[in-house]
Amino acid sequence: MTRPGIDKYKDIYQPEDIPSSKPPPEPSRSKFLKVGLFLILAGALFGGPAYYYVSQQGFSWLEDSEDSIQVEKGKEIIAVQQLVKEGKLERALDVVQTLYTLHPDNVEYVSTGAWVHFKMANYKQALKLSESAVNLDPGRARDHAVLGASRLFFKQYKPALETSLKAIQLDPDQSLAYLTLGEIYLKENDSKRALPALKQAGLLDPDNARVWTRLSSTFIKLEQWDKAQLSAERALELAPEAPGVHFNLAMIYYKKQQGPQAVGHMQRAEDLYGQAGQLEWAGKARQNKELIIRHFKLRPEDIIP
Repeated sequence: MTRPGIDKYKDIYQPEDIPSSKPPPEPSRSKFLKVGLFLILAGALFGGPAYYYVSQQGFSWLEDSEDSIQVEKGKEIIAVQQLVKEGKLERALDVVQTLYTLHPDNVEYVSTGAWVHFKMANYKQALKLSESAVNLDPGRARDHAVLGASRLFFKQYKPALETSLKAIQLDPDQSLAYLTLGEIYLKENDSKRALPALKQAGLLDPDNARVWTRLSSTFIKLEQWDKAQLSAERALELAPEAPGVHFNLAMIYYKKQQGPQAVGHMQRAEDLYGQAGQLEWAGKARQNKELIIRHFKLRPEDIIP
């Protein structure tokens, strides 16, 4: 049985590779119970809501129009996971920073801290904490996966590869580790090795826009343009403001001789790269856009915004 809405992307996979209806695994595994919302007591000194650790009572959450919810001691990590699930990453970080600062030898706190920092793209802190977590307990697959992905960000390709393979050895369902492997192989221009790693990442986490973007990049390198387009369109559904998705779509439309669409997506990529401060890629997008305009001899009125 396929996931709803996924059928039009089935050609990306072999028949046995189509993502199942099983939801992607949560990074925290299933050790922890899922509970409701947890908020933190507001600190008058800071004039706003803030999380704090109470050695005997745990955490509480207070907002303007909501009642304070008490959380028993020992359930703080559950609160962090719930906040991450709701997209409240700053609040989750407030909680977990206090936990791993007060208890630097508690691998659960350090591991969760690494995971939250990685979710927030704080790769320096994610690298530091995941290294600590692996040293505290080398048998935890997620910590190796986060460590590998963080090392990749700092271009530590060989250590990233080794750590990601270790994560998969410990747990074959670590989608982040497969994604890291695929990205490393892409950087090495080894598309044939990147493809199965990225497909496995997609099977395990089919709602991850980064996976679909990397799949699109791989199919572009392999000159499989229809699959590249399907992958990019799926990534666009999941992350419409991701500049890499628009960049890929522009290249695909260029190859398919659809100049106006190519320029429109390349312009969008340029804008989004610029907003993100990725000036080198914004420049590349601008140069490509100008080349496409000249190649197709487009007039301003021909260009799709």
